[in-house]
Amino acid sequence: MAKSTHTKKDKKSFLKIITTIIFPLIFLITLTLIVLTLSGVNVFEEAERYASRIPGLSSVASSEGKDTDGGEMDRLNAVIANKEAEVEELQSEADSKQSQINELEQQVVQLKADLEEAVAEEGNNEDSKVSAMARSFQEMDPEEAAPILESMNQNLAVQVLSEVASEEKGEILGQMDPEAAANIASMLIEE
Repeated sequence: MAKSTHTKKDKKSFLKIITTIIFPLIFLITLTLIVLTLSGVNVFEEAERYASRIPGLSSVASSEGKDTDGGEMDRLNAVIANKEAEVEELQSEADSKQSQINELEQQVVQLKADLEEAVAEEGNNEDSKVSAMARSFQEMDPEEAAPILESMNQNLAVQVLSEVASEEKGEILGQMDPEAAANIASMLIEE
């Protein structure tokens, strides 16, 4: 019986040691973790970093690091998705710019056509002026028309005379200075 009372006393003293030292120590560690976490320190990450330096615990800490590799993979996948979205946005912007370029090219073609039409109208307008002038020279006497044509620009005189009837053209050239008449006649032939 003495042994059973002694065993009971040993158990009671062991329980006293556990309750007086271990429980307060666990409470103190838990309280410290809470305070450090609230102050912004990631205690588990710091513990993992220190554990990876200890030879026996480094394999355990590195196996936990594989989970962060998955997190890194997710982060990289998110970056790739963002870049792909950026590429799509830039592609749509490039397509928009290309359509603007096509519209501007069509406008350039239209403006060129308008310009050619305007030049042709101006040429027709100029031709009508030359025709009107030729009619007035036809109505004049050759003696009056010859000095006027001699004093004009030779190219314009050739354009006017080309519109005048052949008989009147000959009479006007006959009244002109022979050298000027020869130059105009040669230009009329070349035309």
